[in-house]
Amino acid sequence: MSLTGGGLFILLKEAGDRNEPVSEALPLDEFVRYVNALGPQAVRRMTKSDIAFEKQLVKKPLT
Repeated sequence: MSLTGGGLFILLKEAGDRNEPVSEALPLDEFVRYVNALGPQAVRRMTKSDIAFEKQLVKKPLT
C-alpha cells in the first residue's frame, strides 16, 4: 500500500526489484472497500429467527 501526494491510496504488488500497481489511486473509503473485496468473504451466520424474518420481507404478488 502506498499513499500518494494527493492523499489517495494505491495497492502495490512487489515484483522483483520494483512495485507494480494493483489498483488505481483511490480515496480511503473506496480503497478499504476494494481491499476488503479482494480477500475471502465472511459467511454471515443465520439464525432461525433471521431466516423467518427475511421470509416476511418478501413482497407477496397482488391478486
